Amino acid sequence: MRSTRRILGAALSLAAILTAGSAGVAGAATRAAPSASAATDGCSLAPTAGTVTRTVGRRSYRVNVPAGLSGPRVPLLLSLHGAGSTGAQDELFTGWTPFAASHPFIVAYPQARGVSFSGLWDPYTPVSTDVADLKAMAADIAAQWCVDPQRIHVDGWSNGAVMSQRVACDGADTFASVTSYAGGTPSLAGLAAPCSPSRPIAVGLIAGQFDFTYGGLAQNTDEWTGINDCAATPARSTDAFGTSELYTCAGGVRVLSRVVGLTSHNWPSGARGEDQRSRMWAFFEAHPRP
Repeated sequence: MRSTRRILGAALSLAAILTAGSAGVAGAATRAAPSASAATDGCSLAPTAGTVTRTVGRRSYRVNVPAGLSGPRVPLLLSLHGAGSTGAQDELFTGWTPFAASHPFIVAYPQARGVSFSGLWDPYTPVSTDVADLKAMAADIAAQWCVDPQRIHVDGWSNGAVMSQRVACDGADTFASVTSYAGGTPSLAGLAAPCSPSRPIAVGLIAGQFDFTYGGLAQNTDEWTGINDCAATPARSTDAFGTSELYTCAGGVRVLSRVVGLTSHNWPSGARGEDQRSRMWAFFEAHPRP
């Protein structure tokens, strides 16, 4: 799995990553019944009427608070869409909303900068304003609902996956752990802003077997195991949907490097998609912010 193939040249990597998002339309949200649960400090656990749109400054995001949450506080997941896509499409593709209802937690789908039907994250420049904006969205949700500040996680797909890693680099004071599906290194092998998180932070790196990003998975993994001062030898496992390497690192965190078999750049569907969500969520649950 840790092949000798290295990430494509910087220009090709950047161009490839930015081809991310696929077209799609959001499904209609289901209206949820009011919840009787609420924390005692004034925040709410009342459900939203399906997935609703909120605005912070000049940025928008979609958020779904499922019915039946119990406190005092619950986890929050921010899921970041691919390039040229939207939060609504990401909700449809990833399947996080029904998954959140059954586990349960709050899930939000931030919209990248750009026109209303398309967006692009900036994970490469120093002090990316997207990191501050994602922190502001998390704070806006926490100001309304009862969010556990130690369990705010970020998942990303393609360009959003690179952004999730930038969040780990620059936002470890707010975000607990991140996963990256079909992305690549935000530092571009030293050609973009460096990655220097304020603490060891758990990062899950996942790529499809037939995806162009698979060629850079080994280098991406090497980068994060170095950043987190991980053991040289991982625990390796194979299952019905792929192969995994799990590294034990400083501060009690882990780095996951995983290849999903028989799939490419799009988010896995069916049983593979359910397996991916379950694995990502188990990774998040194992790594709250210290």
